[in-house]
Amino acid sequence: MMPANPNTNPSTPSAPPPPPFRRILIVGAGPSALLLALLLAQHNIPTLILEAWPHLDTRLRATQYGVPATRLFLRAGLLPDIRAASIPKFPSICWRRVADGEKLVEVDMSVVEDEEERMTVLQLGEMIGIMYSHCVDPGKGGKGLIDIRFNHRVVGTGQDGEQAWVECEIGDDSKGEVVRTERISADYVVGCDGAGSAVRKSLYGHEWPGQTFDFQFIVQNVYYDGFEQHGWDGGNYMVDPDHWGLIARRGFGGMWRITYGDNEPGLTEEEYLKRRDWHFKAMLPGHPDPEQYKVEATNMYKIHNRCVPAFRKGRILLAADAAHVCNPMGGYGCMTACLDVGGLADCFIGYHQGLADESILDTYAEVRRNIFLKYVDKRSIKNLNRCWKSDPWTVKDSDPFFNLLREIDEDKSKQSLKAFLMKVSSIEYDFTQHYDRGGERVDTRQGEGWKEGGMDVPMVEA
Repeated sequence: MMPANPNTNPSTPSAPPPPPFRRILIVGAGPSALLLALLLAQHNIPTLILEAWPHLDTRLRATQYGVPATRLFLRAGLLPDIRAASIPKFPSICWRRVADGEKLVEVDMSVVEDEEERMTVLQLGEMIGIMYSHCVDPGKGGKGLIDIRFNHRVVGTGQDGEQAWVECEIGDDSKGEVVRTERISADYVVGCDGAGSAVRKSLYGHEWPGQTFDFQFIVQNVYYDGFEQHGWDGGNYMVDPDHWGLIARRGFGGMWRITYGDNEPGLTEEEYLKRRDWHFKAMLPGHPDPEQYKVEATNMYKIHNRCVPAFRKGRILLAADAAHVCNPMGGYGCMTACLDVGGLADCFIGYHQGLADESILDTYAEVRRNIFLKYVDKRSIKNLNRCWKSDPWTVKDSDPFFNLLREIDEDKSKQSLKAFLMKVSSIEYDFTQHYDRGGERVDTRQGEGWKEGGMDVPMVEA
């Protein structure tokens, strides 16, 4: 019989095993990357964020985010600052016929104005600034665990059995040129670097199944007194084959966002801007001339609906616009991106804490891709076609979604509408259901239930 080790105390608990990974490298410093870093920092998981630009990207993009995204902003500690920066009320969303301005159907958003998780309205550039301040301020959520480096342009990726890495070109603001190249490693790399993702291209090259629409999408911030004079407020989807888009109140001091698609292909940016007055005269109440409104800022880009073959290859994962893109009509773009990283954060957290094994990352990749293909892709195209390709004179009665909204509105107590607006969406998914909270660990690759994706009810976002 071997003698007992005198240095061993049977009553002393053994030290917990080290975590399975120590740091995650995130490529891109957009909203999805910053949100992911904040959610991980809450559970003491360090991240390094690399951004190619010398500053945050504050160009005109998303402005309105549905309840699923708002829930994540609340969880990340961002919502109070977002609410403080945004307009206090957003009374309604409607669809209007451009030819005569008539409202075809309207959703009364005032029924949820006291709900903490109601829809969020704020220009994405402002929201990114709030997210960044939370990341870099240890007292606001970053906890000193988020390292953000600008002028780090990723040009390639690699991995082995122990780690993943990126190859970076590191620039200098003062010189405006690359000063050195560097390989930077971590346990995992997450590509959150947008539609032009270098991480995605390193994995798939130019393979990105889907479609690009022929029209040009044009976005501008505008000041025009005619909105108030004609009683417009909230969000207004414009239904017309030539002048389709979205017009919505977006900021203080009478600032509105006017977004439309120009169907004429192949023009230069200057040629598209020359056509803006024609679109505005048709779409805006009062049919104003150019001297009656002020355009503060403009952005234009092509619209795509695309999705990669897989969201994970070994230690490299993709999320948000790096993995998939959709047209913005209906608010699915940034909202789906937020849900991607919210889900990925839960998977990393469960794995880091020993509540799940590494296969939960495969579950993230399969579930979020399936949700995009089954729900987001199809619905965003329906939302687009409702404004662009519907007959403005018959869509009021022929569109099933409009009929659904009218049925909900028949409840004069507004409780049905309130429940509809605050529902758990089919594009949300709770990955913590795969945690092992006692008993045998769950094999997250088994079972088919997740493939249904929850409730299949059309969303109301703008």
